[in-house]
Amino acid sequence: MSAAFPLRVAALALLCFLGFSVETAWAQGELPGLAPMGAPGPSSGGSAPPPSDAPETHAASGGMETTLPEGDEPTLPLDPLKMSTRTLEVIGSDSDPDARGTGDDARREFYGLYYNEKAGAYRYRVAFPLWAQRDKPSVADPKVKDRASIFGGIYYNRRSAEHKDDIVFPAYYNLRDPLAKTRTTVAGPFVNRRTKTESDDWLLPLYATGTRADGGYTIIPPLLSYRNRDIKGGLNILGPGFCSWEGGQSCDVRTAQDIKLGVAPFYFFGQNKKRQFEIVPPLGHYYKYDIRMQSWTNVWGPYFRRHTEKREMFHLIPLYFSIWGKDERHTTVAPLFHYGHEGEKKDLLVTPLFLNAHGKNGEHTFVTWGYARHRGETELDMLTPLYWNYRDERIGLNRHILFPFFYSNESPRESTTAVVPFFSYKKRHGLSYSLWLTPFFNVAEGPQRWSTALLPSFFFGRNGHSKHRVVAPLFFDFEDLHSHTTVISPLLYVRHKTKDTLTHLLGNLYYKERHYRNGTEWQFHVLPLLSYGHYPNGHFWNLLFGLAGYTRQGPMTKVRALWIPITLSK
Repeated sequence: MSAAFPLRVAALALLCFLGFSVETAWAQGELPGLAPMGAPGPSSGGSAPPPSDAPETHAASGGMETTLPEGDEPTLPLDPLKMSTRTLEVIGSDSDPDARGTGDDARREFYGLYYNEKAGAYRYRVAFPLWAQRDKPSVADPKVKDRASIFGGIYYNRRSAEHKDDIVFPAYYNLRDPLAKTRTTVAGPFVNRRTKTESDDWLLPLYATGTRADGGYTIIPPLLSYRNRDIKGGLNILGPGFCSWEGGQSCDVRTAQDIKLGVAPFYFFGQNKKRQFEIVPPLGHYYKYDIRMQSWTNVWGPYFRRHTEKREMFHLIPLYFSIWGKDERHTTVAPLFHYGHEGEKKDLLVTPLFLNAHGKNGEHTFVTWGYARHRGETELDMLTPLYWNYRDERIGLNRHILFPFFYSNESPRESTTAVVPFFSYKKRHGLSYSLWLTPFFNVAEGPQRWSTALLPSFFFGRNGHSKHRVVAPLFFDFEDLHSHTTVISPLLYVRHKTKDTLTHLLGNLYYKERHYRNGTEWQFHVLPLLSYGHYPNGHFWNLLFGLAGYTRQGPMTKVRALWIPITLSK
């Protein structure tokens, strides 16, 4: 641990500058929310609402109980639906009538570059391009005049009950709201803002700071410094150093509920109610503590140490590994040996020469170069890679492999013997069998099926209602419940039969027959010369597929001339 001491001292010195373990006045908050230039302050736009405990009055009698003496209850006005002329003017509009200027009742005067407009308390004057001024009553206090003036397109000035604004475009802005007691001043890169609960001071891009009711912030870009705090926590950054916390007033491990701090990439630390960690990358150090699981991990380069409720671990990677717990121990010294045991019966020993293991139920496995042996509920003997013998007395299974020539499998369900590539016999007791003599002859039989094959030409068999007879490539015959197809290749003969149809093809002679409820349809072709056919209600003939032809079906007759169909009657 002494190797990390200088790093920790340097890291903690930087973290102390960030506010670690020190109560600070820095407070986190949102960045300054400056209102648009000339916008009304937060209190503009009307008088204060009535107090929440003011009694509510109802026009209808009995609507609520009041403390007024009997006889002084509020009464309905004589004309409750009557509206003032001012209200009627703005029905259907969401605009401010004082901001719309004047209407048809205004008096307007033009004198060259001078313009004057007046309507009641509203007045607008322009002396283009030097001066313009608008006068109207203040919204907050109609007795106070709201005056806004602009001089030469550079200086803007406004005075009213809720505004005291001075703007010199584009360098200077001073916006005040006497009612809300707020002020925003901008002079080039300098910004100063004050409200009842907030403040902001900026000198961009060098410095920015602000306070909020629950915290504040400070940003110094040249120093890569950032400090932020609110009621939930905060974040301090100074160059590569940082500290982030939740709960508590400062970056202090004694008061913060969740804290992460460090000097990247040299040191990192964090803790909360459940876990704690420490990382020192240059020293290959990692530490983690889990309060809930009561476990910890400590790493220093190749040194690894871990504690849990059930096990302890100590490693010197990659040479030594040790794990121990209740009634167990596992030790590895690479590449010499591994030894482990659990309880009194289960153990494992591995060396470069052999493996020897015992199981808790009396199993025993021994493996060495070229030979392996296992005894337990199943048994195995191996002379790798030539001979394998696997046995399972529980199911009566005995399997032999003499690679790659001989395979034997005996069990109460089946029996298989194979001598590659000359002989193979497989039998499912009481169900089926299959016999191969060389790779070419096969006989198989099973429930409702049998087959005989002599590759590559003879195939005969049956599977349920399907049959096949093949003497390739001369004769093919396939039959099932719904169809029967026969092909004789030297004669170019094909016969296909289904429940309703029969088809014959012999060379260029084609015949097809189909049965309907009202009769039989058939057709005969001597390809490509002549075609003739009969329908239940007519017949047809064609020469050269329609060079000349005739068709009749019931009352319809049609002739073909030069392959063009011509209908004679319908």
